[in-house]
Amino acid sequence: MEKKAYVTYHREGHVGFITLTRPEKRNALNPAVWQALEDAVREAETDAEARVILVQGEGKSFCAGLDLSPENEMFTAIQEGPSAAQKTFFFREIRKTQAIHTRLERLSKPTIAAIQGHCLGAGLELALCCDIRLCSEGTLFAMPEAKLGFITDVGGLQRISRVVGRGHAREISFRGHRFDARKALAIGLVNEVYQDPESLRKGALEMAEEIGSNPPLAVQGAKEVFLFDEDATLEKSLEYNAARSSMIVPSEDLGEAVASYLEKRKGDFKGA
Repeated sequence: MEKKAYVTYHREGHVGFITLTRPEKRNALNPAVWQALEDAVREAETDAEARVILVQGEGKSFCAGLDLSPENEMFTAIQEGPSAAQKTFFFREIRKTQAIHTRLERLSKPTIAAIQGHCLGAGLELALCCDIRLCSEGTLFAMPEAKLGFITDVGGLQRISRVVGRGHAREISFRGHRFDARKALAIGLVNEVYQDPESLRKGALEMAEEIGSNPPLAVQGAKEVFLFDEDATLEKSLEYNAARSSMIVPSEDLGEAVASYLEKRKGDFKGA
């Protein structure tokens, strides 16, 4: 029997698609799915024609969080008596999964998460790795780990404060409650709320295509500066910004951008 692809990657034009493909499990995550996600992120990174990546989930949910079924080997380990070996296993698994999420976050191309249905726990941690988050009405968000007796641990606590601020981040983590799309929009967790999943898909694709139509050296350079800025002092970030900006000036795309603007036509950018 052919092994099921838990996560797939494909490209249409300049837009790459990373898709979670476990709709029967609401795209819940386990080590096998995370490994498939890493493979898809690697494909997206090495796809020279992809300029923006859309992250999505098949079916009614974006991602319902951690897979609590017997398919998840981590829960088999939980049922064993506490031991040093068990704790070492969990530490290594968490660090491995953290690295996969960081790889998505640091993808050189802009990423958009198109979220519908459920975005819970590890699913929200995944969405927080993306540059832009969009959702449909009816979507529910949560970090429920506090209610389940463990700590959100693959990057969600670090990333959510940067997105929604300290107060909202702590409330979401400490309460573990579910909240809706309108609340997510009000606190800046998502950029826009669409009427239904179909409108979401259309809107996300339109945004991706708009970003993909811009000169890629400029867009990817801006993303690199944003990422650098998160880990640096203001002065170091300004210095890097100047260095990174000067790397792409002049360029063929810059000349084309000016010409297309003056001639009132759509630019044809080559990434050169």
